[in-house]
Amino acid sequence: MLPNKTLPSLLLICLTSLPAWASGLPLSKPPGDTGVPCGSFVELHSCELFAGPCVINSEVNQTGNYVLHAWQFDRGSFRGVPLRGLAVALLEKGQDTLAVAGNHATDAVAYVPPGLTVTQRSALVAWARANTAVPFDDTHVRVAPVQAQIAPEKVSFSVGQWITFTGGTPPPCPTGACAQMLWYAPRLAATSFVVDQLGHSRIIEPLLALKWMDHGRQTLFVGRFGDPEVTVPPICNPTETASL
Repeated sequence: MLPNKTLPSLLLICLTSLPAWASGLPLSKPPGDTGVPCGSFVELHSCELFAGPCVINSEVNQTGNYVLHAWQFDRGSFRGVPLRGLAVALLEKGQDTLAVAGNHATDAVAYVPPGLTVTQRSALVAWARANTAVPFDDTHVRVAPVQAQIAPEKVSFSVGQWITFTGGTPPPCPTGACAQMLWYAPRLAATSFVVDQLGHSRIIEPLLALKWMDHGRQTLFVGRFGDPEVTVPPICNPTETASL
C-alpha cells in the first residue's frame, strides 16, 4: 500500500526535499555564472499522477517506468554558459515506477537542438547529466530540432522523429473536494507546478528499446524551476506561497 502523499501540508516538503542529484539547480551561484537557470519545465510520466487510490495502487511498480523531462530556459546560465532561449530534454527508463520517490532510472537519453556552439551543447548535456542518476555517454545524446511550448494551460513538445506530445488543463475539480488525489511530486526541483492532462503522446526511442504511446490521462507535471519562491500547487485548495 502506498503511503499517503496527498496532504497539502506535505506538498511543500516534496518540492524542497528532493535528492541533490535530481535538482540540477545550484544552491548558490557557481563561479563565472551570471545567474541561476530559470524557466519552464514539463515532466511526462507513464503512470497517473492525480487519481484515485485504486488506480495508483494498480500501477505502482507495474507501470510508470518511463519519464520524460524537458526544460525551456528563459534566463540564467550553467557552468558559465548562458542558457536563455535554449531547451533540452531527458528521457529515462527504469524497472520500477519512477514517480515514486527513491526509485531510480537505469538508462537515459538526452536531446539537444542543432545549431548550438560547442559550449552551449556541452552545458545542456551537463545539465541533463546533473538531473539523472544514470551515467550516459555521448552515444546517448541525440541532436534534433526541439519544438517547445510549455505553459500550464497548454503544452506542445516534440523532438525530431522520436518524441511528440500535447497536453493541457484537465477538467475542473468538483465543488467541495476532489474524488481524486495528488500522489506524487515532480522528480526534479520545481518552484511551482500543476498536473495537466495528456492529449496524445508518441515516444519511440531505439536506444532504450522503448515504444511509449498514451493519451487522455493526468500524467503531466508542468511548471517553473529556478524562481525565488516555491508555490504549493492549488489542487482543489487555494494557492499558498512560501519563501525558499
